[in-house]
Amino acid sequence: MRWLSGTRTALFAAFASMSVLLLSAMYIGGSIARDIELLEYKKQYYKDQSYKLAYAVQTQLKSGPLPEDQLQMLKDLSSVYTFAYRYYAADGTTVMYDSAEQRPRSAKPYEFDVPIVVDGSTVGYIITYVDLGKRDSSYYPGAGMESSRHHLALFAGLLVFALIASLVLARRLSQPIVRTGKAAERIASGYRNTEMPMAGTNEIRQLAHTINVLIREFDRQEGWRQQMMQDLAHELRTPLTSLLSRLEAILDGILPSTEENMHKIHTEIERLCRLVDDLEKLSDAEGARFQLNIQRVDMSQLVRDVYEGFVFMSKAKSIRLTFQKPHVPCYAEVDPDRIIQVISNLLSNAIKYTPSGGAVEVGLYPARNEIVVYCQDNGIGISETELTLIFNRFYRVDKSRSRHNASGGIGVGLSIAKALVEAHGGMIGAESVLGKGSKFYFCIEAAD
Repeated sequence: MRWLSGTRTALFAAFASMSVLLLSAMYIGGSIARDIELLEYKKQYYKDQSYKLAYAVQTQLKSGPLPEDQLQMLKDLSSVYTFAYRYYAADGTTVMYDSAEQRPRSAKPYEFDVPIVVDGSTVGYIITYVDLGKRDSSYYPGAGMESSRHHLALFAGLLVFALIASLVLARRLSQPIVRTGKAAERIASGYRNTEMPMAGTNEIRQLAHTINVLIREFDRQEGWRQQMMQDLAHELRTPLTSLLSRLEAILDGILPSTEENMHKIHTEIERLCRLVDDLEKLSDAEGARFQLNIQRVDMSQLVRDVYEGFVFMSKAKSIRLTFQKPHVPCYAEVDPDRIIQVISNLLSNAIKYTPSGGAVEVGLYPARNEIVVYCQDNGIGISETELTLIFNRFYRVDKSRSRHNASGGIGVGLSIAKALVEAHGGMIGAESVLGKGSKFYFCIEAAD
């Protein structure tokens, strides 16, 4: 019974119901309009017949009492016309002749009053009595028009056509949905290389496109996850192996327990702590498991404080670090500690990937109702392909360099920065030209 709840059945039922209701309304409305039209036709027909009767009478009658031959003429006319009538004298009350006594009672009686004029004076009146509800071809020639058989046949034909059209339309509209459902079942079964068919209405095509994008994004995330697990295993294995080797060597007496060896062990432990700290920060940032201590902050002073903290690091690499101060006050309602964390990450990356003799500039400026904080360098730059991936978790532009660099991380710094900026309702982005440098920036709402 699964097909009863299917999309095709639902669409067919909907289209068929609408068709039946529409055709029924058209049939009932048409029948009412036809009855009204036929009623007016009957009235006009009997009115014309009444005038014909009056004309036949007035050409034979004369003023005064009716002789036998005129009475016989009136009787003869009553057998010619299918309706009953009465002939009144000029006073309008004296009945001179009445054929209505011989007629059965009418279901829908209707009367017409026609004067009889002879030699310029009214000699009497003829009142005809007709039954508008009678349907008999012998009663009036338009009786055949009242037959509803051909209307019923037309209604039945249109109904059959509507049902067939509903079935065809339901099949056509449901086919893309059915194919999309089957493709979704294959994807759920593990065949993630299945593409959703781009067919059907705009909404169905948009749904299929969105699912395809999600699948591709899921595949990318899965690739990053696998890469992260490999990187994480390597990051853990390298210091642990080094620690284990040195400790075993010291325990076995191969290496002396000198300050230098202890310092190397301490360096590896710091590396492990930094790795765990980065993972914890990323988890907190992406899970929004932190509280923002919002304050009204002078962003110019905040950026300057971070800049001054990196001056000695830049001098150690012979990098010229400058601060571009805005010409107007820039205030924002932010968590200063979190924003310092973001700016520090951008500055640290800029100095790390800028060669000796290079330049790094950090600054800010107002833009409409926002404040833009930026960090620009003339370092190695980032390719256009990698530029779209740098804010993804565990993605590193130079994996080998970061892995073998003691200060290198596992590619979560920019992910943390992105999460922190978005927690403030802002946006972070980057521009870069490979071999010429990069510019990282973020925008936050300015305070009133």
